[in-house]
Amino acid sequence: MDRQKGSLIPLDIQGPKKDMQLRVSPLELKFLDTLAGRVYRLPITIHNLGRGTQKIRFQEPVKPQFKLVLPSLDKKLASGLQMTAMVEYHPDKNEDSFDQLLILAGNKTIEIPLIGLIPICQLEIESVVNFGTLVANSKAYCREVTIVNHGKVPGEFKTEYQGQLPILIFPASGIVEPKSSKVIKVNFCTDQPRIVDEKAIVSLQGRPDIVLNIKARVVERIIELLNVNYDKKLKCIHFGSIFFGTSKLEYARLYNNSPEPINWVAIMQDNSVGEELGTNIRQRTDIALNNLTYLNKIKDVDITALITCVPNEGALLPYQKTVITFCFSPKLIIDSKKDIEPSHRQDYALFMRFDSVGSKDGFLRDDNYKTVKGDRFQKVELALTGSGLPVLLHFDPGKVLNFTPCVMGESSEIQCIIQNQSKTLPVTYRFKKTAQFKIDPARGTINEGCSQNLIFSFIPRQIGVFKVKQLLEIIGLVADENLLSSSMKPFHHIYLDFSSICKTANKRVVMKINPGISPLVTNPTGQFVAKDLTKYKDSAPVAMLQSAKTHIHDHRSNKESVKDALIAFPNDRAASIRSGDPDKHFRTIFTKIPRYNYVDPDFAHTEFEKMEKKIHNYYYAIYTKYLRSAHLPKKTEREGMFSHNDIDLGLQPASGLKSPSVSEAEAEEELALAECPINPNQLLSTRNIASREKASLRRKIHETLKSEPSTPQEINDCTIILTPKHIHQVIVGPSVLNFGNICVNSASDHLLHVINMLPIHILIQLDTNLEELQKTKQFSYVIPPTCNTNISVIFESTMIGTFWKSFTFTVNNTPGGHILVMAVVQPVKLELSSNELVLRPQGFLAKTCFRGTIRLYNRQNCSAQFGWQLINTGKEMAFSICPANGFVEAYSSLECEVTWQPSFGAPERGEFALHVFKGNTLTLKCVAHVIISLEHGFYFEIYKLVGYTYVCIVTYI
Repeated sequence: MDRQKGSLIPLDIQGPKKDMQLRVSPLELKFLDTLAGRVYRLPITIHNLGRGTQKIRFQEPVKPQFKLVLPSLDKKLASGLQMTAMVEYHPDKNEDSFDQLLILAGNKTIEIPLIGLIPICQLEIESVVNFGTLVANSKAYCREVTIVNHGKVPGEFKTEYQGQLPILIFPASGIVEPKSSKVIKVNFCTDQPRIVDEKAIVSLQGRPDIVLNIKARVVERIIELLNVNYDKKLKCIHFGSIFFGTSKLEYARLYNNSPEPINWVAIMQDNSVGEELGTNIRQRTDIALNNLTYLNKIKDVDITALITCVPNEGALLPYQKTVITFCFSPKLIIDSKKDIEPSHRQDYALFMRFDSVGSKDGFLRDDNYKTVKGDRFQKVELALTGSGLPVLLHFDPGKVLNFTPCVMGESSEIQCIIQNQSKTLPVTYRFKKTAQFKIDPARGTINEGCSQNLIFSFIPRQIGVFKVKQLLEIIGLVADENLLSSSMKPFHHIYLDFSSICKTANKRVVMKINPGISPLVTNPTGQFVAKDLTKYKDSAPVAMLQSAKTHIHDHRSNKESVKDALIAFPNDRAASIRSGDPDKHFRTIFTKIPRYNYVDPDFAHTEFEKMEKKIHNYYYAIYTKYLRSAHLPKKTEREGMFSHNDIDLGLQPASGLKSPSVSEAEAEEELALAECPINPNQLLSTRNIASREKASLRRKIHETLKSEPSTPQEINDCTIILTPKHIHQVIVGPSVLNFGNICVNSASDHLLHVINMLPIHILIQLDTNLEELQKTKQFSYVIPPTCNTNISVIFESTMIGTFWKSFTFTVNNTPGGHILVMAVVQPVKLELSSNELVLRPQGFLAKTCFRGTIRLYNRQNCSAQFGWQLINTGKEMAFSICPANGFVEAYSSLECEVTWQPSFGAPERGEFALHVFKGNTLTLKCVAHVIISLEHGFYFEIYKLVGYTYVCIVTYI
């Protein structure tokens, strides 16, 4: 019988016997979704396909619920005709009924099954829940499964998982309304790598149990470093030997071999075991230890300035690769007391790791969490080795060269031999051009351990004494500013001292008097002429004038001569066509007559040009005056910075006035705010992170934190977009909040630690929509720079069972990681110290009371209310307990006293029922131990058994 059909479908089917020539439709009457007290009808049709008339007889159903509505049970059906009979169903109970209707035709019988079915639920559910491939990061994932009810009545379901994996199905049971669906959630926590193929039993009403397959593939979060040329794991990079000041680049591929995106950051491990930091591994140990000052000086060097990588942070999509550039740039650290020598070789063996960014425990790491999460955040470590060598060049005859003096037109030479004392690396050099000196060859390369002959020449082009510094540049590969490429640049300079003298040549000079008329060669004054007799043998033609006989200078001086006029020489404008300065006046030597000033209009300034020139001069005069006025106050301020204050108290400098004392908290806050801004290109190091974490731990914030930034500084800091490197310096942990065993409907709190190592304010937001955490007072916090604090997270659940869920948090609205919340929610319960209690007498009098104590233990996080109830056996009530009801506080115990009053009909055995409000129920059995003391250490013990039978035991002590 098919109960999955929603309506009756008539069937026109040939009868079971073809010779009957009758066709009955349908061959089964099924009444669906029937209810008690109602009437249901279905027709049945009989068709005569034969040639003659058929006699048909109907037989009533046996059960009274089914009734054939027909005037007569005997019928005759002519050929080619049909008849219809109606069957009624009158259910009196809501249960399924089965019967049959018999149709007799001749000697043949046709059986028509009659079925009455009550309404049922038809529940369906998917049989497979596949989480796919996940990363083992202790994050709770959720998948939804829908239970659909196609029936007309509500259906009940129940789920049960008995495996050992962190799988929760919620709700575990429920009811699905008709023609509707219900979603159940399957939670799975990825605590460790594994292949998950678990089975949960789902019981659906009206159907056999269904197996729900839960599948997942949990893999490690793997970060790999691969060779840039072929995909092979890279464990070490050898930079080899390079000169100090040069750089060497190596490349690798960072690979996210996991199905989830990750944020990563590179960290230099400058305190790891096995590192070599600038030591000369070829040097003897005793020699190295003899210079501990030099070794300590090297250890204080910032390693991130020597070896770095670009990029040193970023994000990788699933199965994505990115190229990482490693740059090795050793710096020469020398001792001022010693010259540079081959012993200054510095060998480095360092370790760098690549971490994924997220919530972490930091200094709060607890062994209890390791069993839950394991090694959650994977990392990859890379070894880096390299050596720095000094440039060692030996000059023969030395760095100070004195050339032989010579005159112009001549030269003097010195031959020099430059030897490369390095046995490992060649040296490429280049001499800068220097006046009066020449070097051949000016550039070249000297192989390791080889020499180069050079000729230094002094070729003077002017007279004088020459002392110059000749610059020798050593050229090598130097990394560019972006650290992604390198180019040939000077990285080392050596200065050579050159000195020589250029002498003058002795020549005969004849001085001749100039009477006023200029000869062929003259000087500006027109008085004396220096004539080179070697070039000019004949004197220039001049006109001689007897000054004693002439009266050219006898007239009086011109009165119109201008005051402050300048004296004009006779030949000052002989070869010039420029117009003179209109603001300057000239007169002749003797007559003091103003000199004629010829103005050529083709070369003279126009009036506009003259005005523009004046404006230009005026502008720069004002600008110079402004600069002077701005400079003088600064100069005065610098001069008086340490000599006086703004408020003059009449005290002399350094006369004993002390500054007010600053508290330690204020000093740390000013130091944190005065730190350098966040440098996005600097590589993180473990030593630097440890020092910042230590400084942050010293400054603990106890007061209530703000939920939103309010001051301009806080608003500006909290809007900064943080990179993975910055988020790595914010510790939010522990990464697992394990509340342990807690009572249902009880609140339990757990501290979440936050350490901000950044020099700015940050905004921490807990992005949780879990109902169990809604009693937490605050979900956003403004954390001051360089400090640590605690955040209280409150958990309360109304459902009994295991709890595994996670929530995320953000730092300045940037995803920072997730926190796993664990708890085992249990009902309220108490424990008894013992299930049976023997009551002994507290004296030896006849009316002595028998007493005993029982202890109630509450090992949970909330108080439990209890009440004792004596189980009455129908006899005299001789047992009593105090207190009969009360409370047992959380994680404490309470002692109850049970007493028994002896009497003739008092029973020696009794039972108490301990009822815990909304909790468990326990039973305590009590027995009275009767002892009668005799002489000489004998004790008479009486135990009353069934009826009036007594057992007596005599004991000697």
